[in-house]
Amino acid sequence: MTKDRELVRLTSGDPRRDARLVELQVPRGPDDIRSEARRDRDRILYSVAWRRLGGVTQVVTPFEDMALMHNRLTHSEKVAQVARSIAERLLHEKDARSLIVRLGGIDADVVEAAALAHDLGHPPFGHIGEITLDKAARRTLKLPDGFEGNAQTFRTVLRGETRSSDYPGLNLTCATLVAIAKYPWQRDPTLKDDHRDKLKSDAEYRRRWRKFSVYRSEAEAFRRARGFLKGIEGFLPDTQSLEASIMDVADDITYAIHDLEDFYLAGILDVRAVLDELRVGDSDGLLKRLQERLLIDYPDYFSADLFAKAVEVVKKELKDSFSAKNNGGLQTVGRARSAGSKLIGKYINAVEIREGVFWEHGPYIALRADAWHEVQLLKKITKNFVVKRPDIALLQRGQQQLLRELVRSLLRWKNSKADAKRLPRRLRDEIDMCGPGDNPNRCILDYICTLTDGQCYALYYKLTGSRPAASAMDFFL
Repeated sequence: MTKDRELVRLTSGDPRRDARLVELQVPRGPDDIRSEARRDRDRILYSVAWRRLGGVTQVVTPFEDMALMHNRLTHSEKVAQVARSIAERLLHEKDARSLIVRLGGIDADVVEAAALAHDLGHPPFGHIGEITLDKAARRTLKLPDGFEGNAQTFRTVLRGETRSSDYPGLNLTCATLVAIAKYPWQRDPTLKDDHRDKLKSDAEYRRRWRKFSVYRSEAEAFRRARGFLKGIEGFLPDTQSLEASIMDVADDITYAIHDLEDFYLAGILDVRAVLDELRVGDSDGLLKRLQERLLIDYPDYFSADLFAKAVEVVKKELKDSFSAKNNGGLQTVGRARSAGSKLIGKYINAVEIREGVFWEHGPYIALRADAWHEVQLLKKITKNFVVKRPDIALLQRGQQQLLRELVRSLLRWKNSKADAKRLPRRLRDEIDMCGPGDNPNRCILDYICTLTDGQCYALYYKLTGSRPAASAMDFFL
């Protein structure tokens, strides 16, 4: 391995990493010098699922009269940049190299591919769309493991995206498939009696129910993909691969910083209100609620002292860079962008690799404890002061109603003996290709997750008869 190549890839050399679940007897062209991981990255970039993300909400649905905000595609691009920077920095550290090899390896191209792909299955309308479809999946479609954007992503790359008539999905390498899975487990069954209480107080139940990366229908493929991790001493079945951990922490950093920038520059985030909240010692305030949640979810990593220090660090950063009212001037914008860039660099350099996991069931790669507490607080600020705003709630309630009605309408159409053959072609094909043990009702969710926000509105208007097709192309939804 050349020195330059070593800066990109450092693994145990297990050939199962580069294997694909569908083996094709098609030789590569003699001029194709790309690594298998680079081929994965290119397949993702050329996919329809990737281009769709340009029309999918990241946190808040943007409109033409608002400041330019991140969508799922621009968010994923930045996650990929941050993730690759973390991977390359770790690969440069001589003291970490033997540990990297022992724990399964890091390939910067795998990390970048996984970061680009990590949101491919997320539905229209951002996080509120995910919550709504999960409820509809369990209640209306009777799917026991519901809906989860990360599990939908794995399903999309495995079978939903059409790249070739020779195989389903993108046929990515096992290393990339595993790296995409931030939550490498299936959802636990829902408890009938004390489900709500368990979600509030039981960290293990919350962990295995709220977030997961694999539906039952893809469990066997996921097991096969993780084969190269099975020989690693101490590596648990639900532990992230090193590359998945890098993608995960890059996602957290990007969400915490870039969304803060977005909402400040769009005039949505009232930084003075945030500072007031961080000063108030309210027994039921933001800080108290966040501390309680982190203590339950991360009892062996959360520190009250580090949390108090993180509050002071975040307050200072907000005062220095974001407290002035955004007047649209170059100075204000420049100050905010510079602050965001500085914070991104700070947190990239705070990512570490360890001999043991950072917390129970946790990763081998994560943010250093002080930086981790700061990022958790920054994420909470976005959620509390943006996502929960009344004006945004008004928009989101309409989007929830739209998605619920779409699921019900498509289910009635699918179950119609007289008219099922006239379903949208993509949905009909998905249903026809259902294999043993795969519930055809999940194909409705697959179909909705091929739509942008705008296409979702257009489909709803036509199904409800509230608006005719705007153009002939609308009929091909």
